[in-house]
Amino acid sequence: FLAAIVQSNVAPAEKLTSSILKFLDSVRDKLILPLNSVDIELYVKGLVDKRLEPDKQLAVEVTRNWSEIATGRFQFDRLQAEVAALLDISKDDILEFWDELYNSDSSRMLVTEIVPRAGQASSKEPALSGNGKILGINDIDNLRAAGESSLA
Repeated sequence: FLAAIVQSNVAPAEKLTSSILKFLDSVRDKLILPLNSVDIELYVKGLVDKRLEPDKQLAVEVTRNWSEIATGRFQFDRLQAEVAALLDISKDDILEFWDELYNSDSSRMLVTEIVPRAGQASSKEPALSGNGKILGINDIDNLRAAGESSLA
């Protein structure tokens, strides 16, 4: 799950959407592929340090433990397990995750645009789909068909 919330009082919604999509299309080549093992180790070290940082308030620990009970998972050593998993992360793992999240045929995207009626950021009506990943507001039949075929 990946969420991006962007707003502007000067740029129209379709420009913001196209900019986000352009950025997402470039993540693999511009951000992930250039990573070397030292970069990944630095990121992992930062995440490990953050996960292993002692709780500053008892309420944080209590909430975390009650969450384990409420969900029925009872994994009270989740932080240590997450750290162990982080220490095994490789560049191939990151690429595989991104490809599954964004580049696979099974990935789906929901884009919601709130368009003002007047002003600099106003526009006619939301843009329709330009590729198979995004279905515009007027593509309700395709949206339903895609939903039904994914349930089969």
